[in-house]
Order: sequence, then C-alpha cells, then structure tokens
Amino acid sequence: MQLRWPEGPQFLAHFSSNIIAVRTESAEVIKHAINSFLAASITFMNEIARICEIVGADAKEVERGLKSESRIGPRAYLSPGGPFAGGTLARDVVTLTNLAANNGESLVLLASIKPSNDQHKLWALRRLKEELGNLKGRVIAVLGLTYKPGTDTLRRSLAVELCRALLEEGAEIKAYDPAVGSMPEELRTIPLFRKIEETVDSADGIVVCTEWPQRLEVEWGGILGRAQGRVMIDANGFIEQRISGIPNLVYRSVGRRRNL
Repeated sequence: MQLRWPEGPQFLAHFSSNIIAVRTESAEVIKHAINSFLAASITFMNEIARICEIVGADAKEVERGLKSESRIGPRAYLSPGGPFAGGTLARDVVTLTNLAANNGESLVLLASIKPSNDQHKLWALRRLKEELGNLKGRVIAVLGLTYKPGTDTLRRSLAVELCRALLEEGAEIKAYDPAVGSMPEELRTIPLFRKIEETVDSADGIVVCTEWPQRLEVEWGGILGRAQGRVMIDANGFIEQRISGIPNLVYRSVGRRRNL
C-alpha cells in the first residue's frame, strides 16, 4: 500500500528534511519503539557496567569499544551511569508491554527493561553499604534533589527515591539543592541546605545526584575536609576530574572498581 500526503510533505520541511510517510499505527509504534530502544540501551550498558566493577574492567573503555563497532556507532546510548529517570522512557516501555499483554502476547525483552532499571536505582545505596556497613545513624549528604538540572521538579526524582531508601535504613540525611523550595511532605525531617559546605559538614558519606553545575565550581579539597568520612558516590562520574588527586577519598562511580 502506498501512502500519500494530500498536500505533499513540504509543509513539514522546516522541521526536518528526513520525512517518512507511514500509516498512523506505524507512527505510534515508531515513537514508543524509539524510546524503548533507548531505555534498553541504557539498562544494557548499566548491567555491563556492573560486570565491569566485578572483573576490574573500565566501563568507559568498554563503551568506546562498543561504539567503535560500525553496527552500533558513536551516538549510541551506551554511557554507564545512573538509571534513566523522568517519565518518558519508562512510560513508552510500559505502554508497549501492556499493549502486548492485553492482547495475549507475552514479551520478554521489553518486559525486562523496567525491572532492570528499577534494580539499578539501588546502586548508590548498595555502594554506601559496601563502604559504611550498617547505615543506621550514619550521616549521608545527598547533593541534588531534582530529577535533572535546571528545574525545581521533584516528580520521579531518583534522589528523592534514594532519600526514602536511606530513611528506611535508619540513616540521617542532609540534602543540598539550589532550586528546591521545600522537601516533600514525607521527607520533611530532612534538612535542606543551600551551601554544599554546610551539607557535607560532618557527613559519613556523600552521594552526588542531580548534576548541578555549581558543584564543578567549588574547591572540593577544602570541602571534603569538613566531612566525617571520605566516601563519595558519584554514579555518572560527574565530578571525577574535580576530585582527582584528593588523598584518602573512596570514590565510586558506575562501571569502575573502588578507587582510593
């Protein structure tokens, strides 16, 4: 069946020159499939990264190797780090999974994306436990609360989920965020600071969450001197170069072995 534009695709030309004519159903599936493929790429790489941590490989090096393969390519979504957040990717994965299930089709690959991503949300908590043991009474500084920089939105924030999990473990939390006006109702007991120095003060462990650029501008050598412990968890390696060379700092990022 050949599909035709009633007036030709010219009216869309100012958006893109790559215009593909497809039926409505195909267009809907394309949209959901693109986001699901990206979500699958992220969860795939994070599982590979956790294997790298076990065997001593560097996930960033593995990423470069994967992207050198012409059938994968340099723009593939294969950077090790935190799980995907926000609602778009998860929504489209769930949409396709539910569509299949409601029509008697059992999926394996698509249905496994969200559980894998949900499991990876606990990466920072697991690494804190590895370094500090029982977290009851431990002071944890959480740097960044919004789900991404440049917004004050806490909806679907991984940092907020981490705070909930830390409270369940009995930890004491100090939070920093330059944009959030107040903590969610269930996290009202957590003090909110505007200065990183105050947040880190007396902390046993530090978790880098939202990648606010302010954290690239501070002098980490002096700030870490105010901490009780020397453990930093930074899933995406956001401030790795800023803390490089600081002595006696246990630094953990996704896809790499413990660095001291």
